[in-house]
Formats: sequence, structure tokens, C-alpha cells
Amino acid sequence: MKMSHVLPAMSLLVMSILTTACLKDDCSADHIYVRYDPVFIQPKVLRTTIQLRGAKPLESAGKIYVYGQYLFINEPGEGIHIFDNERPSNPQPLGFLPIPGNIDLAIRSDILYADSYMDLVAFSLKNPGKPEFINRVENVFPHFGFDEARGFLVDYAPTKVEEVIPCSQASGDQVFINGGLWVRREVALAAGSNLKVPTNPVGIGGSTARFTIAGAHLYTVSNSDLKAFDLSVPEKPKLAGTINIGWGIETIFPYYDLLFIGSRAGMFIFDTKDPLKPRQLAEFEHANACDPVVAEDGIAYVTLRSGTECEGFINQLEIIDVADVLKPRLLKIYPMHHPIGLSITRGTLFICEDDQGLKVFDASNWKDLQLLDHEKNLTAFDVIALEDQKVAIVTGETGILQYDFSNPKDLKLLSRIQISGE
Repeated sequence: MKMSHVLPAMSLLVMSILTTACLKDDCSADHIYVRYDPVFIQPKVLRTTIQLRGAKPLESAGKIYVYGQYLFINEPGEGIHIFDNERPSNPQPLGFLPIPGNIDLAIRSDILYADSYMDLVAFSLKNPGKPEFINRVENVFPHFGFDEARGFLVDYAPTKVEEVIPCSQASGDQVFINGGLWVRREVALAAGSNLKVPTNPVGIGGSTARFTIAGAHLYTVSNSDLKAFDLSVPEKPKLAGTINIGWGIETIFPYYDLLFIGSRAGMFIFDTKDPLKPRQLAEFEHANACDPVVAEDGIAYVTLRSGTECEGFINQLEIIDVADVLKPRLLKIYPMHHPIGLSITRGTLFICEDDQGLKVFDASNWKDLQLLDHEKNLTAFDVIALEDQKVAIVTGETGILQYDFSNPKDLKLLSRIQISGE
């Protein structure tokens, strides 16, 4: 079963009563709601050796990652597609790594690190076209819980339900499960009396990376925690520490010896001078919204967007002075449509504007951003701009698109990796 990994909070609420007919003391209510049934995976199924399979169609596109001439595309919950991207105009599929529960990845020294639900898995990329499974670190990431009979609770599968319920049961028949899930009481009970639900379930909703490499260390963020992994022995990643930051943590971006961490309430700045014990230096607060962040030349660029999963109503670009990392200072706000992922390279700023496509700005003067180009024929979610190749790789609704930005005023479409069925 393919699992959903981005569950907007408001869509998880049981829908209200549509019609009610009451006669004296006897009445009924027609309910239409979305039921979320628990999905389990047995440890023996999860923890098997992972081997590269033949290339297959891309069914959905998640995170993207570039390593040398290779392009890695996450298919949320399923695994990673690998492409030889030496010629961005003609990317060649090499294979598919089936990794259950995979959302994020990072690569260092020919080692691919990826999440597999609550585990961290590692692969050798000595031959990037043929990754070899080399290690697994168990239970380092949060999960929904564990049932002795059925295994790890890893997801909730949505099903639309219509039923008539007596008025006596029309209230109090929902239950809130930690992590933002509203389900019917009988569904919650069906999860099993032995189910242990941690206080911080996995948060999956960021539009940019939750994994990043800095030095000889892997840093990851979950909904509430920053984790540091020691990669001094690359083949044997070791969890070195966990720091609780707060709630609503979404993205992580490396900047020299700093980590910029985006949350729904603000941006955190950590230093990594003691790499296994990152230290918080500052926090820049903003209105509730999803907020990917990138930085260049002492300036941080943060996009805030509205939506039920972001619990906010703001759509804007914030430009923040981080030259003094102890005192981040807002410089200017630019209204936007619905900005998601972004990338900055040598003063050229790329912003994915959801159903309004990709916008390119001259950001050399933060006081007066100039729109250089606007690719309107796509729905864009995330972007990586590669300065050395002058190629922008964009995650869109219909697939992965690559653009030549040698002339940022006139982007040229080089190729499209189509999502199956689109």
C-alpha cells in the first residue's frame, strides 16, 4: 500500500454533521468523514537487506539531491530513484532503491544516508549507479508507536466513510491521537492496547531538506528535535546527540559552521564548532507559517506560506541580516503568492511559487529585488540551483524539470522527468 506522508492538519479533522433529523427523543445524523486506519510494518519486513532494482517510472516526487553527476529523487515512502545527470538535457535512469518509509537523504564521501521510518540506513556509492547496502542504525528517529503483534505503526491510510449514526453517538465519538490525528474512537482502539505512542511522532511536511551534511557529521531534524550523527567512520554512522528545539521544526540548511533551522514559528541558528553538540545562538521569530530558509553572504532568505498544514495565513519572502548571528535582523518583506522551496546562488534567487511556477530574481540588492524571469507553465515545489553547471533542478507537480539559467532573464527548459500518469 502506498502511504501518504504529507497529511495537512485540517484534513485530518472528522467532518461536521451535514444533516440531522430529530423526532422527539429519537434522531439520527448522517456523517461523512475521513477515517484513518493504522498501517503497521513488521520489523522483519522493514529490516531486510536493500538491493538496487531496475529503473521504474517516477510515481511521485519528493526530495531531490545532487551528488557529482548523479541526481537522486525521493519517491515519498517508497525509496530513491537514481539518474545519471551528466547531461541535464538527457538524464538517464540507473535504478531504484526500495527503502520503506524513506523521505530524506544526504551523501558524504561516497556514502548515501537515508531514513527508513525510524531507522537510518547507509549505502556505499563507490559505484553511484549501483549502491550497496552497508549498514542500518535502528530506532534513531521518532515513530508513531509499536504493537507487539503487528509491529511498528508507521502511517494512517485515509478512507472516506458515510454512515448514519444515532444522535446519542453523534458527539464524543472522535479521539485525538498525539501528532495531530483525529480518528473515530473504534479506529484508535483497533490500534491495539499495547500500542505505545511516543510524545514526538515523525513530522513530515517540510518542502526542503531535513537531512544535511556539515563536516564529518550528519544533522537531521524531526518535528521537534535536532540530531547529530558522527560520521568519522563513514560506514558506521553513530547517533551522538539529540537536542529538543521545540515544535513544528521543518527544515535544515548548512551555512559555514552554522545550521539554519526553519520552524513554523521562526528560524533557529545553531553553531557547530562543537559538532556533536550544536549550540543554539539565536532565534528569529515570525508569524506561524511553513518557512524554508537559505543563506548567502550574510543574508538569509525565508519564504513563509499559508495553508492548513502550515497553520498560517502569510505568503511572503523575508530577508534577514545574519551577519551578526547573535542578532538576526529583519531587513525587508516582499509579498508573494504561495512560496515554497527556494535556492540562492551568487545573487540569483529562485523561488517556487506553487501553482504560479518558478520565479527568478536578481537579489544582489536586497532593498530592491528585480524579477528576471517567471516560468508559469508548471506547479513548482522545490529547486536546487547549480552554479557550476548553470542548471536549476525543479520539483514540480508533473515531475522533475531542469532549466539552463546561463541567462537568468531567459531560462531554457532542458529536460523533464515525467511523473507516471501525468
